[in-house]
Amino acid sequence: MKILIVDDMEDGLYMLETILKGNGYEVVTALDGVEALNKLKEEAVDIIISDVLMPRMDGFQFCRECKKDPHLKEIPFIFYSATYTNKKDEEFALSFGVEKFIRKPVDLKVFLDSIEEVIKKHKKGVLVTPPKPVKEKIYLNEYSKRLINKLEIKVLALKKSEKQVKDLFEEVILTMGKITEIKDPYTAGHQQGVSKLAVAIAKELDLPQDKIEGIRIAALLHDLGKICIPTDILNKPSRLSEIEYSLIKDHPQAGYVILKSIDFSYPVVKIILQYHERLNGSGYPQGIKSEEILPEAKIIGVADVVVAMSFHRPYRPAFGIDKILEEISQNRGILYDPEVVDACLKLFKEKGFKFE
Repeated sequence: MKILIVDDMEDGLYMLETILKGNGYEVVTALDGVEALNKLKEEAVDIIISDVLMPRMDGFQFCRECKKDPHLKEIPFIFYSATYTNKKDEEFALSFGVEKFIRKPVDLKVFLDSIEEVIKKHKKGVLVTPPKPVKEKIYLNEYSKRLINKLEIKVLALKKSEKQVKDLFEEVILTMGKITEIKDPYTAGHQQGVSKLAVAIAKELDLPQDKIEGIRIAALLHDLGKICIPTDILNKPSRLSEIEYSLIKDHPQAGYVILKSIDFSYPVVKIILQYHERLNGSGYPQGIKSEEILPEAKIIGVADVVVAMSFHRPYRPAFGIDKILEEISQNRGILYDPEVVDACLKLFKEKGFKFE
């Protein structure tokens, strides 16, 4: 007996081909319904075993085409599938002449016995053949329902997969942020604080959601470059020397180098490189000014100053909020973007913004 196996999964196809050849059957293979129909034009087969879910032409449509063809409709047709295996799908398949609906996975003996059963019926001439073809309108209606269902399943799977990727990405971002805190314990929670304030300022400025998300991620990672700075400099209990301060000023560049190979959806690495730049060109590491600085970097720059001044450091105590707001007010339009400063002041003075 010559059997045509149709399955788009090449590993499964090869395994099934090996099993059937090992049990004395001659085997022809195809990867989907279209290829299978072309094979059937070239050579005669005694049985067709087909998967259901396949590209180009799935098993239902392939079977339908076989049963409409007077030269192919008498060939026993078996579905062997892990999808569309509920009772309604089986009834749908049987309605246009499928002999067997075998669900994957199945015991090898049961599978071979099912084929033998179909062969015996074939020899006796008692194969299941629908008394008349299913009307095209009914078939198309039922088939369309299954296509829609298949699409819904795919969409749900993609959404689930997308959420899993986003969750993993978020974990990676948070973990990378915590690396800096381990190196510099005096700033534990600093990046989260900067992120919270920067996002609040961005919303106050009515920025689009994609820019806000880019700001959030960049703020969570903005100090990552500090892992390249010696711990004794980061935690020095006195003022830094000029050489030590020059090393500190390298951390935006170091963060940029660490992260530049990651394909972020937002200009995260450029924001991190620029957040210490100032309007008058007195910032670092590039000394750029005004319009050369990304708006997102200007926002994180102000948020970073506010949060940094509110933290205790080995060489100074934390500043109160009034002193902090005075600092950014006095340097409004000089070091810091006026609109960003105004939004930040409004958050604290009018909207009661708090970090906790």
